[in-house]
Amino acid sequence: MRKTTILTLCLAALTGSARAQSIEQLFGAEGYKAGDVPVPTAVSAEADPLPSEPPPAGSLYFINTPAEHEAGAELFDPPQGPKVYTDAAKIPYLMAATAQANAQGVDLDLVLAVIQQESSFDPKAHSSAGACGLMQLLPDTAKWLGLKDAAQIWTPEVNIRYGTKYLKYLWGQFGQNSPAEIPKEAIDMNSSQMVIAAYNAGPGNVKKYNGVPPFKETRAYVARVTSNFKHYTDLLQAPAAPAPAQP
Repeated sequence: MRKTTILTLCLAALTGSARAQSIEQLFGAEGYKAGDVPVPTAVSAEADPLPSEPPPAGSLYFINTPAEHEAGAELFDPPQGPKVYTDAAKIPYLMAATAQANAQGVDLDLVLAVIQQESSFDPKAHSSAGACGLMQLLPDTAKWLGLKDAAQIWTPEVNIRYGTKYLKYLWGQFGQNSPAEIPKEAIDMNSSQMVIAAYNAGPGNVKKYNGVPPFKETRAYVARVTSNFKHYTDLLQAPAAPAPAQP
């Protein structure tokens, strides 16, 4: 699939929003920044139905551990706070995340916020609890969501597809309104916090406690993903910097 085709796909779903113009300005006619990885044709950028059966028992009360990285892994950890990171063009896998967020109907800011916290955009990240890749998915969860070949869980675009699909499922369990466009202030709602908590601690624990479970790691996780979400919302809605003048 040509890179310009992917860009057209991503922007078509964003038509009418400020973000469409911003992303187009960031990436230009080619659609990809240098070093980015195009979405392979084998990875669908179309929505598919969520499973009708409940999640695997192992994922209901699954509490993930922090990701581990190989020596020399390139991690993406943009600073926040007083020196806010502003260069959206350097976000790894941005176009792949955009394609899947639009296809699955999940806010791109939430997808990026979760990737940031789960793996710092390291596609080879893994956890001692068995989670894999950019969005730290369990193989059994990915299979339940429709992945046929579990080995593909390490392919970044595949991992993003099924991680995003899992977020959509969790939003259907706990969230309010549509997950496609989440207002910045809505991420602080209890329902939104429950979605984020379920990604870390499993939907079974969230239902058990009827809210964010009282686990230190999960509460810290929710706070960090919430902060990431607000950061990416500001970053991706900000006007792109003008291109330097040609000599």
